Amino acid sequence: MNRTPGNNEPGWYVLLIGGHSGSGKTTLAKEIGLALGRPWVQADDLRLAFRRAEASLPGGAEALHYFDDDPHVWQKDPIILRDALVQVGQALSAPLEAVIENHVDTCDPIVIEGEGILPGLLRRTSVAERAATGSVRSVFLVEPDASEILINIRARDRESTPHDDSERHTEAKAKWLFGQWIVAEADRCGLHVIEPRPWSTLAERVAESVA
Repeated sequence: MNRTPGNNEPGWYVLLIGGHSGSGKTTLAKEIGLALGRPWVQADDLRLAFRRAEASLPGGAEALHYFDDDPHVWQKDPIILRDALVQVGQALSAPLEAVIENHVDTCDPIVIEGEGILPGLLRRTSVAERAATGSVRSVFLVEPDASEILINIRARDRESTPHDDSERHTEAKAKWLFGQWIVAEADRCGLHVIEPRPWSTLAERVAESVA
């Protein structure tokens, strides 16, 4: 079953919000979900579920363990870490594609956000077909300033297990590199990238972008 959303609906059944961590994806997804009365979910939930189940994936499940199994992971080269973030998204592409198909074909709206959502997901055949009708829309949030990413990481660490400050710098550089990779890939795929700041207008800017 597939139909076009009514005039009183925003025009999509699946809204994908990608970008590096700390870019405001989760807050934005909740805000949009509450405003529209639509559920939201984190792509990372899929990663955790497949990792716990030790499931095999078409893109390889090894990447799903990368950031959890090594307590010193943020001491590695930022370029290696960027590539690992990309590999996580690639491993999640097939499961995310299935979720997108289901929600569009059953006319069941949802907002999906997460670092594992890559621009290439929109190039997968079934997702591209549904995006062509407007049923799937996407936006990627990327902070261009690595120092702002570092500020967000430090703020997050105050609420969780703290990292060594050198690890925070490494993580910020890796996330910045990942963001730049997303920008290049989104440009190649003709997709929207938005800078999260100023935070006060982010929801409005995203709404305009996906309209």
